[in-house]
Amino acid sequence: MTTDSINDEILGIKRELAGRFGNDLDRIIADAKLRERNAVSFPPRRCKSQPSDAHEPPVTTGSNEASSPAAR
Repeated sequence: MTTDSINDEILGIKRELAGRFGNDLDRIIADAKLRERNAVSFPPRRCKSQPSDAHEPPVTTGSNEASSPAAR
C-alpha cells in the first residue's frame, strides 16, 4: 500500500492536537478560534479596472431603411 505524505502530515497534526488537549474537542476548538483571532488579515484589494475587449454595438437611429435617401 502506498503512503500519502499529505494525509500522514494531517493525521500527525490531528494526533498532536488531540494529545495536547487530552482529546477534548471543546478545548481543541477553543484553541483554534484563539489562533484564528490572532491571525493577520488584510482588507480586500480593489480590482483594477481593465479595458474591455468587447466593442460597443452600433447605435441605431430607429428609422426605417425604406425611408432613407439611399433606399429611394
